Amino acid sequence: MPVYQDKKTKLWYFRCYVNNTNGKRKQYQRCGFKTKRDAQATERDFISKEISEDTNIIKQEPILNNTDNNEVLNNIQELEEDSNSIIYFSELWDNYNSYIKLKLKKQSYRKIASKFKNHIIPYFSKYRIDKINSRIYTDWQIKIEQNGYSYKYLSSLHGAMVTILNYGIKFYDLEYNIASKVGNFSKKNIKPSRVDFWTYEEFKKFIDCVEEIDYNTFYKTLFFTGMRQGEALALTWKDIQDGYIDIYKTIAKEKEDEKHIINTPKTKSSIRKIRIDNNLINDLNNLKEHYKRIIDFSDDWFVFGGIEPLSPTTIGRKKDNYCVKAGVKKIRIHDFRHSHASLLLSKNVPITVISERLGHSDINMTLNTYSHMIPKDEDKAIYALETLAS
Repeated sequence: MPVYQDKKTKLWYFRCYVNNTNGKRKQYQRCGFKTKRDAQATERDFISKEISEDTNIIKQEPILNNTDNNEVLNNIQELEEDSNSIIYFSELWDNYNSYIKLKLKKQSYRKIASKFKNHIIPYFSKYRIDKINSRIYTDWQIKIEQNGYSYKYLSSLHGAMVTILNYGIKFYDLEYNIASKVGNFSKKNIKPSRVDFWTYEEFKKFIDCVEEIDYNTFYKTLFFTGMRQGEALALTWKDIQDGYIDIYKTIAKEKEDEKHIINTPKTKSSIRKIRIDNNLINDLNNLKEHYKRIIDFSDDWFVFGGIEPLSPTTIGRKKDNYCVKAGVKKIRIHDFRHSHASLLLSKNVPITVISERLGHSDINMTLNTYSHMIPKDEDKAIYALETLAS
């Protein structure tokens, strides 16, 4: 189990559960370690010892030096069942945070940690996890709903709460999950989320204003392939062959000033090959010739940026500036992906093909997102029915 550091004293402590020889589950705590390693080592030794029902537990001041390990183990503090056996939510988060940081990709971890730090920890940190009842949980839901988030985002916050409380059940003897019991946010007060996109005419106005060849080609690639930004930025010239783009990685940064990180894509279905049209092939070839003028050019270079990929912050800032210059509405970078889907739907491209190009794991995901964009052609349906009798 993870160990903790007291924010005031800067000393380390551990808290763990042990089943004694009579089968009774007890929680124990030991404080006052100068280093994290000492706390972890003592915890491992303590858990490995067989704790009997009549073990002599002595409550005393923390041991702050390199005392003999046997003496340390004999001075583990048994927590009182009525007040300290259940931890506060802030402590649960510290524990859970250490756990998911090891399990998740950095980009996924950053998103989840952000949800907790911005929307969950500020509200629940003061509560013991066994004292969070239905009133407290629904009050939090009402408060969060007032921010106007999409139902999808609200559901992700609820899912985060379900998951961390399940962790509390598994490791901290929490009796039940109040988040699961109360249920998800209500759809009643949620405004349907809007999918923003450009028509081809709007994109044409925008792209005609983009003079820099690398950014011009980057925006075209997003619009005409539906790739995610991270997928496009991770491309090297080796990934573009014979009219296809091979997508099997994505790129992310912890912070703007940190080195980029190459990860596997969002899902298995995101690993795909996208066929590209001749116009985009020509644009990409022109960009490659542009980079070849630079000394030591290599096919291992990033397609968009060269030795280092383009900065996402700069991509977004330039996009907004070009929107103003072109006189078109501002959309997010991710909305280039929606624009690609909208363009193909307007040309009657089958939804199955669109789903594959976008790398969706399920065609229902594509339908749920873009069904309102599918052209309504009732005349064809009526004609098909009326010709049955002829």
